[in-house]
Amino acid sequence: MTAHKPLSDWVARLDPRRPNGLDLTNDGDERGDARTFPLFADGWRRQAAVLSDGTTALALYRPDDDTTYVELDDYGTPLDIDLPGADLIEHIERSWPGADPDLTAFSALSRELRYLVLLRLNQEGQPSARLFHALDWAPVVELARAVGILLDGSPSPVLSAGAQDLEHWVTPAGSGITGPLEQLYEGLTAADEPALVVVGASGFCAGIVRADPARFPEAVASAFAKVAEALGRADPFLRHAAQLAGDRLTGRPVTRLSADLNSELPKAASREGNRSVVATLRDDGPLRLQVEVTAGGQLRLTVTIAVVSGPDRDLLVSAYGEIFSPVTLRTRDEELRYWVVLKARRQWLAGTLDVPSPRGRFTVDADAPPIGLLGLTRITSDELLRSLRSANNSGKRLWRDAARRSPLGHPLRTAVDLLDRGAS
Repeated sequence: MTAHKPLSDWVARLDPRRPNGLDLTNDGDERGDARTFPLFADGWRRQAAVLSDGTTALALYRPDDDTTYVELDDYGTPLDIDLPGADLIEHIERSWPGADPDLTAFSALSRELRYLVLLRLNQEGQPSARLFHALDWAPVVELARAVGILLDGSPSPVLSAGAQDLEHWVTPAGSGITGPLEQLYEGLTAADEPALVVVGASGFCAGIVRADPARFPEAVASAFAKVAEALGRADPFLRHAAQLAGDRLTGRPVTRLSADLNSELPKAASREGNRSVVATLRDDGPLRLQVEVTAGGQLRLTVTIAVVSGPDRDLLVSAYGEIFSPVTLRTRDEELRYWVVLKARRQWLAGTLDVPSPRGRFTVDADAPPIGLLGLTRITSDELLRSLRSANNSGKRLWRDAARRSPLGHPLRTAVDLLDRGAS
């Protein structure tokens, strides 16, 4: 398959008979994605096409029939490019997917083109981390620094228009980071939005834990690290994930709540009276995961967060609505995520699930941050149902209470309904 195909999902055929020199977007199929059209399977070259107004735009040219398609942005406007820029993209695509262009030359491309090239290269190849430094990071740094200031209790500086609406320009470097950062800012500056702060904080930490920190320029990593560290100080429920995020961003040694286990117990553990193996995962923070592997093919997952009851904890629990802590089981072929709902007690919060054990060797981890009731809206009802079924009676009561407090259409309501109807 040729590497010369659209970078944008919209294109228009060059047609001098038209008033603006361009035919219909996607030949009339505006809902389609030009990147997947069979039309562009083979036989195309890159060029900077000259438009009717004398400007040049990124285009694909097929010499067999002298056909040219111009690439369009999200507003249907041709993507401006000069001849050196088109030559650079030609070079990148000829060496696809192992492209490693000069960073200075690549940074000279427009914001849209840098985004589109890295979006596709990230999907199809293994680009050098340094290429992502060419993305439009300045507004992201500005917003991250403002969030750090707010978390430290000081008023935020006035933001530029770009920092107030980050859009999608840096998402090829890592998904699920800028959106939560915007939620954090909105929640911290609104009069009464503690639940939105929780959603943003959990999402931000989760995004950083998943991301490759080498893709962030130094100023970005520094600003992100300060946000993560401030979140860890402000929210003890997030402390592990926030510390893990900060350590990864700064290059410090990391402590993961992760272990490789085996459902096939050693002979000593299988003797009468000793039918299980227990592993306890913790760092120097309040979060602890205890995993009990039984000879009967079951796992007992017990999550504990040691935070003593008091006004600060009560306010935080109220902001979460309910606290759901994720535990993930991974095998070579499968990954399953469970959610443990935590019951507040005087000295800690804790919850337990009894789940089927994967066969043979598997990995268990609790590195991802807990989320609240509002955060569950992005989890499917099928995933929640798996955890509901595995909860004990006390846990099921907490799940049902949370469902009653959730808005109509919330996936938790659907999961509880499926449980009550005995759905398989």
